[in-house]
Amino acid sequence: MLDQSLPCLSLNAHLIREKPKAARTYSFDEHENKILPEGFLSQRPLQRLLILREEIEQATRSQEVCIQEFFLLALGQAVASGAGNFSFGPEIYRTKAKEDYDVLGHFACHSNLMIFELEEVQAEGNVNVSSTVFHCDARTLENAPDRISAVITSPPYPNEKDYTRTTRVESLLLRLVSDRKSLRNMKELLLRSNTRNIFVTDRDGEEVREFASIQRICADIENRRVELGKTSGFERLYHKVVAHYFGGMRRHFRALYPKLKPKGKLAYVVGDQLSYLMVPVPTASLLGEVAEAEGFRVIGCDLWRERIGTRVKNDIEKRKTVKVREEVLLLERI
Repeated sequence: MLDQSLPCLSLNAHLIREKPKAARTYSFDEHENKILPEGFLSQRPLQRLLILREEIEQATRSQEVCIQEFFLLALGQAVASGAGNFSFGPEIYRTKAKEDYDVLGHFACHSNLMIFELEEVQAEGNVNVSSTVFHCDARTLENAPDRISAVITSPPYPNEKDYTRTTRVESLLLRLVSDRKSLRNMKELLLRSNTRNIFVTDRDGEEVREFASIQRICADIENRRVELGKTSGFERLYHKVVAHYFGGMRRHFRALYPKLKPKGKLAYVVGDQLSYLMVPVPTASLLGEVAEAEGFRVIGCDLWRERIGTRVKNDIEKRKTVKVREEVLLLERI
């Protein structure tokens, strides 16, 4: 099915190269530009991306929607791994601006790789192995199925990482967001894990009022902020992020419990944190407490890896580097 769409797409790609559409300027509109991180994409590569997006949509208009989405996915990969002026290490950061980029060449190579890998899967006899994506808030799981046997996941940590910013350019290119309102709608469906997706109407933090361990950490973060004289709006939210995070995870466990089979197993890869003024947040340990309150049993907590942080600020012990544990929390439904 994918192979049949390639000649049509290749023809249109050829037209892009041979007949540039000079009569029209391709760019994001004013609303899209307002939420595009500054300097993340140069104008020339952006024009190439938008032209190719239009050609993909036109070439696949009569095809099944999965065909169009397949090629748009390949186009999105060209942004994060080449055309964009950003990289990851592990946080996203801006790189030297590119005057131009071979968007079409990158797209073609990656499309071919994706097709080759799908053919390999089919050749191995896995063509009938199905998978389903359910789009819903992890704290409510309203669209998730029942009778789940196991869960393996790595949720966000309370670490001030805005995942919508990490994927912002691809989200704009694939029309997942188009303005501040649609961006906010996306953020409101996410687990609260950073100050940029905390809203005045949030109440998740109230779910963990009875956990003395969590409340103590929240108080330590706020006391440390006052001690250091930090007064920005974001810094004032640090302790609330931690409360909302664990409260949101409690809602997640509560929604998940009835959808699991008895003795259903769960594995959560989570990392301890020092993001909030170097106050330690033992994420796996605290999540174990929260899960137990919702009817789960902790059956293990294994070290996955240790990450070394080198940009250390505000450390009480004046350390220049720190080691942070990343663990796999193992749970079982009672």
